[in-house]
Amino acid sequence: MDRPGTPSEEPSASLRTLRKAFSDALLAGDESAAETAIRAALGVGMSPGEIDVELIAPALWLVGEMWERGEITVADEHVATEITVRVLVLQRELLRTERRRPAHRVLLAALEGERHVVGLRMAADLLGGAGFDVRYLGADVPLAALGDAAERHTPDVVCVSMTMPSEPLLWRTIELLATARPETPVLIGGRGVAEDFPERPRVVTCRVVAEVVGAVDALVQGARLN
Repeated sequence: MDRPGTPSEEPSASLRTLRKAFSDALLAGDESAAETAIRAALGVGMSPGEIDVELIAPALWLVGEMWERGEITVADEHVATEITVRVLVLQRELLRTERRRPAHRVLLAALEGERHVVGLRMAADLLGGAGFDVRYLGADVPLAALGDAAERHTPDVVCVSMTMPSEPLLWRTIELLATARPETPVLIGGRGVAEDFPERPRVVTCRVVAEVVGAVDALVQGARLN
């Protein structure tokens, strides 16, 4: 759940304007301007998923590319990331929907050693906005702590994210959750998950953050039918 999706290949003039406004705000470290761009996107009817894919993802890719080329510093990159996280919170608050799923709880965590959580935070915001009871554990959750949290919070779905490849760790996590909550399905995502990672019953891969609500809905529905 680290890749928000694929931006439009030929964006409209209005979308190009919004993208530039948001990217310029991140590069300038201007949180107020970033919020203004998000409010403008909401004002023209863009959904949270569309904003993630069409505005936030391209801006973060641009920031990353500029840092790799040495055009901005690591401090600039960190400021852009922090602004993005705060904007995601704003987006969640502005787009609370009336379609609630209060009986369905989702636990989200980045795997042990994993500190990149922008995609996971996007997923949490989208799920919270869709009405799920979200329990967000954040970055670098040790295996034992994740198992304890799964037992304590009794989630209907557990979402885990990894951007650094470590298939053995991912399998250990899946096995741990199967022991802690054998009836609970697991949704996995992030750049660190191999394209050919094998799925098995109650373990599903979500490749695009914008699809996380539908993926969790399907897992909840599947668990009901079993």
